[in-house]
Amino acid sequence: MSDGPHRSLPMRGGWRRVAERAANPAFVCEEISSAIIPALEQDCRAEMESGLIDDICDLARERESSLFREDIRHQLEGLRRATGCGIGRVFLDNVIQLSAVGAAELDVIARAMTAALIDRAARGARQVEEHYCRNSTMSRAIDTRSRIDQAISASPIEALARQLLKMEVRRSERPALRQQGLDDGVRL
Repeated sequence: MSDGPHRSLPMRGGWRRVAERAANPAFVCEEISSAIIPALEQDCRAEMESGLIDDICDLARERESSLFREDIRHQLEGLRRATGCGIGRVFLDNVIQLSAVGAAELDVIARAMTAALIDRAARGARQVEEHYCRNSTMSRAIDTRSRIDQAISASPIEALARQLLKMEVRRSERPALRQQGLDDGVRL
């Protein structure tokens, strides 16, 4: 007996929880959204080198404090070896692209991180859809993907980007991913 296609997903546990919630119509959009943020945090820890964010933010701070705004694209390209694969590389590419138009302040870096996180979330949604297309019905796959896309648009991804860049103080309280008792049942 199978526990559903989300059990055999070849991806990290955070995205398995997202797939499980998206495939179950009992979960509303905000419950799926609350599982997306931990999945993205897990992706950042796994795919991004630890000092990359600090190095990029240091370059941006140096540029902001400089009287003469110099082009930092060459210095950013020097960080390419430290990006790893995945979200770190996309983040650096976004920062380089935005610095090409003359912007490298911290708010622009926050926009670059937000775009990288949204890209990674969309990639996770496509992975889930592909898995459900292979191991379930096509209508279930399309419905699951649309529910994940809806939850991505409702997720506080910009706040997560600012937390990762240490621009905001991290909240100590985390929303519970699992229901605790009978009173925490399906929302009406």
